[in-house]
Amino acid sequence: MVFAGGFRPLHIIIELSMKKIILLSLLYFPLSGFAQKSYFSITGRAFVEEYIVPNQTTKSPLSAGTYIQIKEMPERGWLTDTEGYFKIDSLREGKYHLTFSCIGLERVDTLILINDNIDLKVILSDLSIQIPQLSLILSKEEESNVLKDNFWDKYGLKASWYTKESLQDKSQRITILDYFHKVKRNQIIFDYLDKKYGYSWRFEAPKGIIGLNERLDTCEIFTNCN
Repeated sequence: MVFAGGFRPLHIIIELSMKKIILLSLLYFPLSGFAQKSYFSITGRAFVEEYIVPNQTTKSPLSAGTYIQIKEMPERGWLTDTEGYFKIDSLREGKYHLTFSCIGLERVDTLILINDNIDLKVILSDLSIQIPQLSLILSKEEESNVLKDNFWDKYGLKASWYTKESLQDKSQRITILDYFHKVKRNQIIFDYLDKKYGYSWRFEAPKGIIGLNERLDTCEIFTNCN
């Protein structure tokens, strides 16, 4: 039996010589090696850029959910995970206008031409506070006295804090990634204070500053011991 165009059905091809099988394979499947990829994806990670000390900023993975929108797909939206990663699937070739937004940070807008899979590094800035800001963990009993301490004005610092009780009842949350970022950030501020004031500030520092009382911090956050 012969079909239109001279093609034979598959069960007859099996009986033909190897030469004809190869030839007919090329005729039957000419497009298989040239198939075009129809859909692409965008993967990436969101970071936050923050002021630490004069003339120095830091970039760290953005643990707070960053909301992603595509102008050409207004009915859809995406969120980064707790480590800043994201993935957007099933995009056809073309131009896409993306926006990345997170509460308290400057929005990022970008135009991307998609003709293959893309990996992005997105940086959202928080440079509104130009004062070194130390992170603390305090009990509610300690909170008022520590925050009113003259230490902050004397050394030109601000405080950002968690309470132990809020971490325990989960009304505040801190991931391991967040915690070690705050240790690193505080250490840069410690070095800045050492160079500017010597080591005397360390003896005046109130309790609860992450990195100065590290045993207490890790104990309270990760093991709940007393």
